[in-house]
Amino acid sequence: MSERPDFSTRRRMAESIRNLRDEIAHRVTEEFLRRHPDWLERYGAAARARGREDAVFHLDFLAGAVEGGSPDAFGDYASWTGQVLASRGIAPPFLTENLEQIGTLLAESLSPSDWAFVRRCLNSGLEALEASDGDMGPGGQGEAAAYDPGLALSRSLYLQAILQGDRRAATRVVEEALQAHAPPVIYRQIVEAAQVEVGTRWAKNEITVAREHMATAVSQYVLGELYSRLPLPETRLGNAIITGVEGEQHQLGANMVADLLETEGWSVRFLGTQMPHRDIVQAARDHQARAIGISATMLFNLSSVSRLIQDLRQAFGGELHIIVGGRAFQGDPQLWQEMGAHGIGRNLDEALETFRRLDT
Repeated sequence: MSERPDFSTRRRMAESIRNLRDEIAHRVTEEFLRRHPDWLERYGAAARARGREDAVFHLDFLAGAVEGGSPDAFGDYASWTGQVLASRGIAPPFLTENLEQIGTLLAESLSPSDWAFVRRCLNSGLEALEASDGDMGPGGQGEAAAYDPGLALSRSLYLQAILQGDRRAATRVVEEALQAHAPPVIYRQIVEAAQVEVGTRWAKNEITVAREHMATAVSQYVLGELYSRLPLPETRLGNAIITGVEGEQHQLGANMVADLLETEGWSVRFLGTQMPHRDIVQAARDHQARAIGISATMLFNLSSVSRLIQDLRQAFGGELHIIVGGRAFQGDPQLWQEMGAHGIGRNLDEALETFRRLDT
């Protein structure tokens, strides 16, 4: 099966990978340590635990790329992971070896037709590792050129503030910028841009996980401070829900979408992340929602998005407009349609424009 399989087939294939995940992660790790016994000498028991953890992560992302129908997405993931490991003193050939081991075991376990497309995704990762020298993250970033150079100083000051955990300074920067720019510009050109840079610095091992979390927490605080100052129109376009899915850890982007939809006339309930799907359905019912935005950052959460859409379709039929978005959808331009959504918002601007089109 060299062509791109349909969505139901890809979903089944991804589920097969997930079912094999723990067994393959164990076998890959044990074989790797057999080949490289010095890792046990250097890292002790942590070598085995971390090896399994990394293999599970590789397989989760591979399953997400398969389900999303995007070999290139796994290429982005492998390129990014190679850079992360290299910045931490682990040579890229070790990652290549892990992915090749995973491929060998999957080839033994999957049917030839399923393996053909899985191999395409895996090979995209191996080729990216061989050729990569960019700054792409899982799902792609590389969009610094889109940012307004006129706000470069504000971005720089804001980034410094959040990396230092200085909530007051960060808030002051965006308040000053709001004197000359509309809220969507501030959200995208300062807050979102700074968070992309934080992620890049973490990937390069220039900042710790703790500092990355602190910076994100400060941005979350800043959004809370800004929300009460956003101009809200008197006319209302309808009720909307913005939410993550079970398993999704990232909520900052969805939070920004929720805030800015309020400035355009929507009455929004923002549910955050890790919300059980039955509660999302009930929240949409209680709020009498006209539309719902579902956010996913990581590829391995696509299956949760698909299940939530099915639950919403069962509860509301075609009456509820379903819009999906986030970095997980950047690989395949048709994925949102295959999942049964009405629209796509891969970034902040596109999400707002998609909601606007509901009134045209």
